[in-house]
Amino acid sequence: MFIPAAHIIKRYGLWLSLILMLGLTAVPPVYAGSQVVGHISFVKGNNAAQQPEAAPRILGKDSEIFQGDNIQTTERSFVIIEFTDGSKVTVRPNSNFSIDHYDNQAATKTAQLVLHQGGVNASTGGIAKANPDSFQIKTPTSTIKPKSDKAEFTVRICDKECEEKAKKAAAVRTEQSVVARVVDIKGEVSAVNRADKDAKERPLSLGKPLYNSDFLRSEKDSFALLVFPDGEKITLQADSEMDIKQYNYKVSGKKDRILLRLTAGGLRALTGSIGKNDHEAFALDTPVATIGIRGTGTDSYTDGSSLDHSTWQGTSFLHNEAGDFDVPEGSSSSTSGANAIPLIFPTPPDAPQPSAPRPDTNKSDPEKVFEEKSPSAGATIIKANSGDASVESNDGGSSTTVEEGETGSTGADGGMMTSSEANDPASDNSSSEPNSSDNGASDHEGSFDDTTDNLLEGC
Repeated sequence: MFIPAAHIIKRYGLWLSLILMLGLTAVPPVYAGSQVVGHISFVKGNNAAQQPEAAPRILGKDSEIFQGDNIQTTERSFVIIEFTDGSKVTVRPNSNFSIDHYDNQAATKTAQLVLHQGGVNASTGGIAKANPDSFQIKTPTSTIKPKSDKAEFTVRICDKECEEKAKKAAAVRTEQSVVARVVDIKGEVSAVNRADKDAKERPLSLGKPLYNSDFLRSEKDSFALLVFPDGEKITLQADSEMDIKQYNYKVSGKKDRILLRLTAGGLRALTGSIGKNDHEAFALDTPVATIGIRGTGTDSYTDGSSLDHSTWQGTSFLHNEAGDFDVPEGSSSSTSGANAIPLIFPTPPDAPQPSAPRPDTNKSDPEKVFEEKSPSAGATIIKANSGDASVESNDGGSSTTVEEGETGSTGADGGMMTSSEANDPASDNSSSEPNSSDNGASDHEGSFDDTTDNLLEGC
């Protein structure tokens, strides 16, 4: 009778189990004639590999990995597998992973890998370079493939502990939480996080998230309408640049505050609850003046040396080196420089209006826009670290793309969701576990810690 290695290891311990099982058999190992598909480039702790109907074998550095191997890791243990095509897979602690089919010799090269439990980090190699669809990792709910010839992604199967962590994380806002989402967009608008020197520019589309320290740029004939959790709505007009300098809302120990900086172009703004509850908690900075509000809807435009500003709801004010100046509802202003007194006048009825939509025309409900749906036990969680990943439910009912920097999940019911965690320093990347692309040097021997401050990454 075949007894899975995990059951024996759990009862007797890994080392004793291997001695018992290997000592009880005198037949040649089943894997002797199996195809070698890779080797272990780094190992920590107690880990084993097993062929069907064979005794498990302990894994050490440079151990060979064979076609059909089932690899099991224990608590605080992991291995890095380097395959013959150059791809690498880190099998995380408490994981169960199989090489279902791997062929780097045939004309049509294939890597079909299966994650039964736990998690893996994968970095693709020659097989994906030849055909991204030929490299895949299958879980109980979905199949994950790279979308390009080179990609790195993390795949995990959520358990009960993961589910509880995700629920707690969803209920807590931090300075690294999503601060805005795109609810309307036209043309080309991008964002890059200034707090991360390695951050890449992210093209924005409907539903995409934004974070503290994000810098936004819009191209000609483009705009993006954003909604914030407090109900603040802004429209970044064409040929414009803006920074989200600071946004705190319901963050423990922090005062609610929103600080934006418009460096060039136009911005249309509608105040949310932060500005309504505390007028001093909102500021729109420009090179010419700082714009404050008293429960307001405004339009602002700057070329870097002058500022045109109008108020279409409530009252706003300008502050620069010349002082503070109110711009009441129905009024406009023109300021020629940082030291200049603004010229304030009634807005002409036939004054030209920006082509981008006024933010109050968008009826998106912030509570629904920012509703967090945490993964449940059994769900597959995918983080695209480099390049995009294609995710298909095993029932064939749905598919999605998890873009670089995003995290997505597929439930046992086939339902899918994505939630970008780009540039999130609270992610699990701070763990001492090496990435699949690492060489496995000795400085990776720190402890594992799967605690998390965000919704999906800690599962």
